[in-house]
Amino acid sequence: MAHLIENNAITNKAEIAYVGEKPWHGLGQELTKDAPIEVWRKEAGLDWQANIAPVLYLPQNEALPIRCPGKNVIYRSDTGASLGVTTNRYQIHQPADVLDFFNTLVQSAGFSLEVAGAIKGGKRIWALANVNKEACVLNDDAIKGYLLLSTSFDGSTATIGQFSSIRVVCNNTLSAADSEVSPSRISLTHGSKFDASLMRDKLGLVVGGFDGMMDNYRALARAKVNGKYVDQFLAKMFPVSDKDVKLSQTRGYSKVLELFEGAGMGADLKGAKGTKWGLLNAVSEHIDHQRGNNVDNRINNAWFGDGNRLKTQAEQYLLA
Repeated sequence: MAHLIENNAITNKAEIAYVGEKPWHGLGQELTKDAPIEVWRKEAGLDWQANIAPVLYLPQNEALPIRCPGKNVIYRSDTGASLGVTTNRYQIHQPADVLDFFNTLVQSAGFSLEVAGAIKGGKRIWALANVNKEACVLNDDAIKGYLLLSTSFDGSTATIGQFSSIRVVCNNTLSAADSEVSPSRISLTHGSKFDASLMRDKLGLVVGGFDGMMDNYRALARAKVNGKYVDQFLAKMFPVSDKDVKLSQTRGYSKVLELFEGAGMGADLKGAKGTKWGLLNAVSEHIDHQRGNNVDNRINNAWFGDGNRLKTQAEQYLLA
């Protein structure tokens, strides 16, 4: 399968579940809004434990394997598939613990769990909840608030909760800041056990930033830009390392400029046309809907990878 979302080797179902509209790739199991968390775990492909075993290696001409000191492999209890190699200090944040915590938070705060699943065979799991906050930048240009929770089992990331927002008219993902000190993001490292109470307290501060986020967006919508500013902005976002290549010849420059000048979804709305808000959404639409080899890679990149960092940089530059 070309998708980062794989079929479970036992159930032969895509490891994702959702309510409402079908996700970007058309995969997954549709659930009802009142589905219990046990059903979410099963249908999202998260009904397993991450186990630890010592790393062994077999030297040439040796009959018995030797243990690698201080190294362990993390593997899935259901399929036995390896997820990553870590040190003895690594503390596993189990799929059930993370999803149960998120479900409790959703219920107590009045949020709505919308999507949950695994990517890369379970190396990363995630869940997305609508925090039921919505406001307009100008007129009917609506923004909805979301909370994204994720963790990894390959040692690549901590357990992360981050506030995100989605522009309804184009499904652009905004404000998924990737800075460890960002007020819209909190993280618990795998150096300690999963602490649900600490995570809950910190996430309360994250979601409370919705109004301030909207103030920033409205400020961008009031800020008109000229051609010189647009060129400077795009040069900052998509720097050219090859002196023989012009900025205007790069894919990032040409695609974002095209979206900004009218091809983008919602580019002609009041507040977006010819403004910093329009520029931010042109960058976001390019990353979310154009950049990458397929839709799975785009959404993974937009939420967790370089695309997320690029969108954060764009917002910071435009607000400066």
